[in-house]
Amino acid sequence: MISKTGRYWSTGITVTWSARAHVINGERQEIHSGWMASLDFLDDGFLSDSPAEGSISTQGSLRTRYFVCEEKGVDALTGAIDSLIDDAKRLGIDFRIGDGKAMLYYRGDGEDSNYPAPEGWRQMLREQDDRIGWDTYTTETV
Repeated sequence: MISKTGRYWSTGITVTWSARAHVINGERQEIHSGWMASLDFLDDGFLSDSPAEGSISTQGSLRTRYFVCEEKGVDALTGAIDSLIDDAKRLGIDFRIGDGKAMLYYRGDGEDSNYPAPEGWRQMLREQDDRIGWDTYTTETV
């Protein structure tokens, strides 16, 4: 690992919403909806690999294994985000963007047709941003 700090860093967490319904006897039923959270992390290396010195820059990713569903009044988005933050801390991954705060992103900035964002997703992310002290999208429209 090439690192000044001996740690990894990430710019933030990307969340994805999924709503899946089953059609039973011609009727749409059993909607399973939930949130997935992911992050990419890297070391401090940048164009400075030196195989002869054993310094090779590395990176990785961390994500929830499944889409997290609401359960007994627990907010799934909060659970998915908090789980990643907790695991990142245990693994020594710092969150930062230059001198700024880490970011909450939505997959494809809400434009991924395979995972359309739910109604009011920007507001949901702003509420999470207020809760954890990060940054996210500022307006409802692009």
